[in-house]
Amino acid sequence: MYCKSLRFSVFPLVLIFIISIFSSCQKFKGDQTIPAYIRIDSITLQTNYEEEGAPTHNITDAWVYINNESIGAYELPAVFPILANGITEVRIDPGIELNGIAGLRSPYPFYQPIIQDVELVEGEEVNLNTDTLFMGNEYVPYTMVCKYYQNLKFVWMEDFEDPSLSLDSTSKSRTDITRTEPANSPEAFLATYSKYSGLMILGEEKYLIDVATNVGNDDGFILPKVGEFVFLEFDFKNNNYFTTGFYAKELSQIVQHPVLNMNPASEWKKIYVNLTPGVSSQIGAIDFNIFFGALKEAAVDEPRILIDNIKLIHRKQ
Repeated sequence: MYCKSLRFSVFPLVLIFIISIFSSCQKFKGDQTIPAYIRIDSITLQTNYEEEGAPTHNITDAWVYINNESIGAYELPAVFPILANGITEVRIDPGIELNGIAGLRSPYPFYQPIIQDVELVEGEEVNLNTDTLFMGNEYVPYTMVCKYYQNLKFVWMEDFEDPSLSLDSTSKSRTDITRTEPANSPEAFLATYSKYSGLMILGEEKYLIDVATNVGNDDGFILPKVGEFVFLEFDFKNNNYFTTGFYAKELSQIVQHPVLNMNPASEWKKIYVNLTPGVSSQIGAIDFNIFFGALKEAAVDEPRILIDNIKLIHRKQ
């Protein structure tokens, strides 16, 4: 059952992490018949750039708990009813689209929940914000702020600001990855912390690109298995399909495992690639390396693929 109100929507939920169905409506409790209302406009990310990389994100949803009871998952911006009065603990778990798929939504396991004590009043709307609580009918948009958990290991990060890149062409690649030039190129991911992006250009003779971490080195990344979360985050902009995944090194061979294809995106887009099932299934793998690859599409005259702000993350063991 779904409930709707002004600026309020609930989406179908398909989860990899948990098997749970959330109702967007709360049953009346006690004598209360008039709900209070909570508004959440947006959620942004704050990072320590040196340790956690760029604060890019694509937080699309809020998973809401009232006094430790789950009441629903809401696509932002949202206004939703709460059958509670007085000082109430509200917990918001920032949610994402897994692998960029709208039908696969979940709280992101690496973002800390936002927890506040909020005074709720029947018939009144309260706007949640990390530092300010606004109550009333006037629409004033606010942004909540979340952070990464502190027990995370950022195994690998690449922001392309250093001329020495941590991605290199494999033996089957017909071209190389470079940086955008000049530093103020409008196609790059430009921000106060970013002037360059990774650029892959394809052509008739350079029709295939395959770049990976630790090319020519014996050591790859040691990643946790047995269902431990492993995610690859990055921003991209492209007019030609491309793929990301991992190489798994075994005792007698190295096997390439594609995980996700990226559709063309005319504007910069953030994606969270769930490597957990693939990595966990590689019981015999010694280590792993991340790759990006593409084949030139016949219908694309000048294929260009840009990537930036790459992060490979898991919890500390």
